[in-house]
Amino acid sequence: MFESKVLADLQGMPQLSPFLLPRAHCADCPVRKSSVCCALDDKHVTELADIMTHRHFAAGHAIVHQEDTSELFAIVLEGTLKLSRVLEDGRQQIVGLLSASDSLGNIFARKSHDTAECVTDVTLCCFPRKRFDAVLKRHPELQHQLLLRAMEDLDETRQWMLALGQKSAEEKVASFLLWLWDKQQYRVATEQDRDALIMTCPFKRREIAEFLGLTLETTSRQFSRFRTKHVIALPSHGQIEIKNLDTLRRLAEQER
Repeated sequence: MFESKVLADLQGMPQLSPFLLPRAHCADCPVRKSSVCCALDDKHVTELADIMTHRHFAAGHAIVHQEDTSELFAIVLEGTLKLSRVLEDGRQQIVGLLSASDSLGNIFARKSHDTAECVTDVTLCCFPRKRFDAVLKRHPELQHQLLLRAMEDLDETRQWMLALGQKSAEEKVASFLLWLWDKQQYRVATEQDRDALIMTCPFKRREIAEFLGLTLETTSRQFSRFRTKHVIALPSHGQIEIKNLDTLRRLAEQER
């Protein structure tokens, strides 16, 4: 049973008591070596385990809304989320994508700038923001790792700014498929070569179009062209087979 104080500290999160999961040991965590927690040795990572809860959210659920006050800081254990922002006139833009080992929430701000919505079923390792910050202050190595991750996220954001502002529709879709491939590579590293080229795509075609700033028709046309050129195949719903990774990389980085 979870301690009542832990639940109280997570009051900013949607209450989904039926989905609370038993606390897992950090040693068995699937993202232990790839998330910010990797900065702590086994002795000190227990400080995070003591303030942690696991929570499960169904696909389509908005964990945090734009402009909400939230006490949440979390690490994605499984699943994919999209971050979006809405203008006053209702126009919406997907501004980020999170997958396993990525962090959700801002340690240094209570208000959320984005809406975080589950693209698939998602499991989070959740921490009360203030208590995580207390652990952070005791461990400079954790602060350093959090800074490194923030700089990596900033660099990725700049890469997407370049892609969305300057690349053609073909280059944008190819870049998105490469991003998806890179995000999933660690999961398939031990599989046979052919199977390793088949990845899961949790996004609907319309969501991909919104993220890339393209129309649905243009995005679908590019997928069809890649399939005709035997760069990709679509073996089943929600799966994409990369048939020629080198060609896909060339398509994403064409020089004019």
